Amino acid sequence: MTLITLGILLVTAVVTASLIATSLPMQFSATILSKTVVNAEVPSDGDCLDVAVIGGGIGGAYTGWRLRDRGLSISVFEFSDRVGGRLFTAELPVAPGTYLDFGAMRFKSGAHPTLNRTATALGLNIIPFELGYGNADETIWYNRGKRMRNTDLGTTNIPYNLQQGEANDPDMLLWELFKNNVNITDTYPSLEDLFFLSYPGDTGSSEGYKTIAGGMEKVPRTLMEKFLEANTTHKLHLNHQLTRMERRQTGGYNLRFRKTQTVDGVTTPVMTGNTGLTMCARKVVLAAQKDAIQQIDFPEFKNNPEIRRTIDSVEGFPAGRIYLAYNTKWWKTGNPDITHTKSDLPNRQTYDWSTGTNNVSIIMASYHDGDFTHYWRELSQFGTPIPGSLPGVNAVTDVVKNRVEKYLSVIYNVSQSDIPETVGGAMMLWDRYPFSAAWGYFKAGFDERKVRDMIYKPSPSDHVYIVSNSWSADDLQGWAEGSLIAVDAVIQKYFIE
Repeated sequence: MTLITLGILLVTAVVTASLIATSLPMQFSATILSKTVVNAEVPSDGDCLDVAVIGGGIGGAYTGWRLRDRGLSISVFEFSDRVGGRLFTAELPVAPGTYLDFGAMRFKSGAHPTLNRTATALGLNIIPFELGYGNADETIWYNRGKRMRNTDLGTTNIPYNLQQGEANDPDMLLWELFKNNVNITDTYPSLEDLFFLSYPGDTGSSEGYKTIAGGMEKVPRTLMEKFLEANTTHKLHLNHQLTRMERRQTGGYNLRFRKTQTVDGVTTPVMTGNTGLTMCARKVVLAAQKDAIQQIDFPEFKNNPEIRRTIDSVEGFPAGRIYLAYNTKWWKTGNPDITHTKSDLPNRQTYDWSTGTNNVSIIMASYHDGDFTHYWRELSQFGTPIPGSLPGVNAVTDVVKNRVEKYLSVIYNVSQSDIPETVGGAMMLWDRYPFSAAWGYFKAGFDERKVRDMIYKPSPSDHVYIVSNSWSADDLQGWAEGSLIAVDAVIQKYFIE
């Protein structure tokens, strides 16, 4: 959906900054704004919230939804003007009927049972994720200047000078390494088997990747909508950044916020006028990434070396995506059955994404991570937005477009001069506060199980909890499921009395 500039909301005598709701339906936007609190006096003990949730991504929205019917006064505080966090969906106007997912774009119903159950309970339309892995030979691999397909593995068609036995399928090579170097003689479990071992209550089988019709952002948006509808005491504070937490002598916490403003997707602090807000809460749930949590001034965390070390136990990896729109699917020329590519070039992966109702087609021209994100960030500082590009933080410049087309031409074996002019584009880089990373990994020397036991409630004497996939098990650090599991664990252990 297009970026919609919302009118100025008046609450008592206070005028908020204009809120720009990215890809939120009008009906949902009105629901949120009608329950958004802009400012308040310093609260008395009797005005304390039961629960303050910091972060309006899927973790924060799911926390509110799980606690919605318990008779608690709950407020969610979000840094930006948008609900969803890294579940971010937008519509490209030049290709109506298409939805671009900039963060989470899919899940597995068997391996991610909590998300599957939640989406079902919300009445969302779960559909197959058709892009990639639909058939055995739909992927082009372009590495070290050579192209190949999956069916080339193990044959004389593989374009590398490999010894006999080295040209096998990578899974077979991994199995040989495993079998020859450990004292396990049986087959080792697949990643999905490991998920089933982790969640023995789930008896589903692999059904391939799934997604949500209309984009993955519908999950947190709908969670937040249901949370707000459940009780008149439930509130959502957009454009508020938590800067400090302090214990109150009478119990609970004073939460000090500064107001922010969002323009074209870029959120910055409001530096003039009365920009502060202090709220009181008996319990605080931090539904945020590691780097964002580390920037909160909370003496009970900052002055405890063990807590600081535990929070810093993971290393984040930035990531990003670039979408380009064309009047023709030029990348299908000579490659009619290819939907997915992988390469060692800076755009790493591509997907034949979708086609609008006006036959304008979109390719995910880059799906990259790590240092390549910094590469694209640097390039994005040059040039001017291309025609049809989303604005602001999601803009694609002509410099970015030309560079990514250079890589696409090599991967798809099409002359760059034969690539038609784009009619639109959009991009998102997850490398800056409050999302300094798209996923993470545990640093060496940490027992992740012990970390999770502590991270949910770092300070035994405080009612402050962390729900985030930053410290999730295995590769759930890169999936929404990790955040939902963390929320469930905290609620089960600390909110059920």
